[in-house]
Amino acid sequence: MYSDFAIKCDKKETFYGDDCISRLPDDLLITILSRLTLKEAAVASFLSRRWRYLWTNVASLDFDADDKLDSIAADHELRTKYIGWVNHVLRQHRGPTLDLVRICFDLDNRSSEAIDNWVEFATAKRVQRLELDLLGSEETRRWPTNNYTFPCKPGMSTGLKRLKALSLRGVNVSEEALDCFLLMCPELQKLSLCSVEGLKKVKVVGFKRPLKCLEIDKCLGIDTIEISNSSIVSFSYEGPVIDLMISNAPVLGDVSIGEGHSALQADVFGQLSCCLYQLESLRLNIYYTKESTEIFSFPVLPNLRQLILVVGAWDDDSLLEFAYFVNACPNLNRFALKLIWMSIVSPPNIRRETRRAPKCAHEHLKLVEIGGYYGRTSDAEIAIYFIENAVALQKIVIDPRNQVLNRSPLGVAQIERQESARRHAREHLGSKIPPQLKLVIL
Repeated sequence: MYSDFAIKCDKKETFYGDDCISRLPDDLLITILSRLTLKEAAVASFLSRRWRYLWTNVASLDFDADDKLDSIAADHELRTKYIGWVNHVLRQHRGPTLDLVRICFDLDNRSSEAIDNWVEFATAKRVQRLELDLLGSEETRRWPTNNYTFPCKPGMSTGLKRLKALSLRGVNVSEEALDCFLLMCPELQKLSLCSVEGLKKVKVVGFKRPLKCLEIDKCLGIDTIEISNSSIVSFSYEGPVIDLMISNAPVLGDVSIGEGHSALQADVFGQLSCCLYQLESLRLNIYYTKESTEIFSFPVLPNLRQLILVVGAWDDDSLLEFAYFVNACPNLNRFALKLIWMSIVSPPNIRRETRRAPKCAHEHLKLVEIGGYYGRTSDAEIAIYFIENAVALQKIVIDPRNQVLNRSPLGVAQIERQESARRHAREHLGSKIPPQLKLVIL
């Protein structure tokens, strides 16, 4: 199809030549093309001879194939096509530098030669953001021995001096390679590692390192993370319980922790003791609710503006304990409760009585979000608590969608369950909403 279109444009190359957009300078046209996907930018090259090679100068190369990731795990032909597409675009690229190179496809060590070439290409173009997302769907994981291994070669050092962000997903990296890589990246501000194997200890030590954001997710081999004398601003960890050591991190204000079954049982507040009172945003994973909230107390966090709790919801256990967490944050603006249903069954026919928690004005709380709303008594009572108590509340958002498997296609039962939850929210919350409060049901 594209070739036929190209032939027609060759015969009438001035057909689009007099439009206003084509009169713009090349730099501005390239900026416009940079806002399109790679495929859209390539199609635009058929508009006229003037446009033919402009797309080869775009500064962002995002090879995103998200729409196919869930179905290609065993399809060798699709992998071959993807590799061919990336190779073709890189051969055509004429720009001197790159802002972004993003590889997003289910690839393993069988494609190592091609991926090595892409990384070398990116570093030769002095890329600023490099992302290798080589995993498939959220529900699948391959054996670590089959992962692609990220290279660290002395010849890469010159091209890495402008790198500001590195994201690796489904990749193997040794500690020596990571340390070497960090030394070669004097401007690196963000490091994101997901399902990365080969690491046991990650260290961010020294104010001279410009790293501002560290994200570590499901890297099962890591047992120690050390952040010391650092200017890091944002830190995120999800995985098994680890030895987390944080000291002298004066600007660390955004933390997300999901250790084991419950961040509270992992003594997260002890691990964060050096920065608790400066935190502005905190996200915690708490999968075992009763044990976590009955044994462990939530400290006062005077500077916290945003609190996100990812909570394991069991049967119809009350969620009002989390109102006490909000009470401990006197300046909180946003509270989000993401319910992960650990036992999905139909709501019970016999409902228990709605419980109440002690009143608290929550004078600065403006937004409450409840994700994974299922339509049980526990869901409604936590929502009603904030509707009746938070005097500054402006909006409450109810989201019945699954908070984990958000990329999986919905079955009929899931669709019906979500619709039932929406009806429940309208019936049980709608009549309690005062005029100044907005109820949003997604």
